[in-house]
Amino acid sequence: MAFFSRNRAAADRLTAQNLADFGRWKFLGERSGVAPGGVYNLVSPLNELVFTRNPVDRARAIAELRRHAARGIWETVGAWKYVREFLDTAPDTQELIDGGLLALHRMRITNLRIHLAPIDTPRYVELTGGPVPHDGFFGPPVFDSEYGPTRQYYFDQAIATAAARMPVRVPSARGVEPGDLADAARAMWDFGLLVHRGPLVVPPDISFEPNVLRVPLAVAANVDHDRFAELVAELVLDRSTYLYGTWSALGGARFIEEFLDPAMVRGPAYARLLDEGLELLLRDGDLDVSFPAEILTPRTRERLRQLRAASQ
Repeated sequence: MAFFSRNRAAADRLTAQNLADFGRWKFLGERSGVAPGGVYNLVSPLNELVFTRNPVDRARAIAELRRHAARGIWETVGAWKYVREFLDTAPDTQELIDGGLLALHRMRITNLRIHLAPIDTPRYVELTGGPVPHDGFFGPPVFDSEYGPTRQYYFDQAIATAAARMPVRVPSARGVEPGDLADAARAMWDFGLLVHRGPLVVPPDISFEPNVLRVPLAVAANVDHDRFAELVAELVLDRSTYLYGTWSALGGARFIEEFLDPAMVRGPAYARLLDEGLELLLRDGDLDVSFPAEILTPRTRERLRQLRAASQ
């Protein structure tokens, strides 16, 4: 028996850890902790069997996937992801697919619906007897288990980042007309998304605030802030364009509040942006779902309270 076990181990082309890391990367991406450069190298030795199209080699590869999948939950996910990447749905792979889907179920991923491909959704429902969970959090997978970060983890990180921010106001010059504001207005969406949701949730290319605000701060410096706010509000609140939305309105209001002349918060442009952003927020139910209320500034929270009271 010991001789057989040694032969079987020697025949394995992957380690269980290789397969687990492949599963983590394929499901969690950059948040997996797996170096992206060599992801496919983790499983390439097994590909040498799969790519021959020889039924005997296929059987050997599937047998190895089964052995590793029996080791743990991420190995099970890795086997499922390997099937989806390099094999096909067939009687000999269905067990591996089902194992991966049931592993996700055990992980209690609260926003799984946006991370599960349509090809796997019907089978997940069939296996678990219920809908694919989605708590409304559009972002990385979040867990109600020890297998990954919770939604509250991302909320806490966003709150900590917001608390550490130190906005510096740019100087104004009454009567000086701003230049082209198209790029500055476009940046309000990214700024609103970043400042409210935090750098761990947004795309990497907008996760660094100085880069996001480079153009708006340059355009707003040494110009008439009344005109700047008025023109940005017109662009952002134009419902016929892609700029219109919760994040651009809240981002525009917050930019005015934090970076322009303090008197701008008493102006009509700020009021329009803030009210529109908050009304969209209430309509879509994003508060404490997409981001925590603690991110809002005290002025914004007070206006939110007023709008809620008026709607009752």
